[in-house]
Amino acid sequence: MNAAIDRHPITQEQQAAILNSEVARLAAQGWTVGSVSGGQGILQRKKRIGWFWNTILALVTAGLWLIVVIVRVVNRKVETRIVTVDAYGTVTVR
Repeated sequence: MNAAIDRHPITQEQQAAILNSEVARLAAQGWTVGSVSGGQGILQRKKRIGWFWNTILALVTAGLWLIVVIVRVVNRKVETRIVTVDAYGTVTVR
């Protein structure tokens, strides 16, 4: 039997519970919850900076590399993930 034929829509409460569970899982991984509504959650975090190589380069260049590190820290990009749950309970993270 085909699995797609056996799928039934879930209730709004079940959809919200699945969404909240997925949002909580990502929040535990360090993501900040922007908003959760209408079967969709938006999570964000600042992009990480590789401190090991930046520290080595700062030591090797007698501190000149710190200028680059400071610019990177001030201008860090924000990563965004959008979590959606469809009417059948399928979770999509983009």
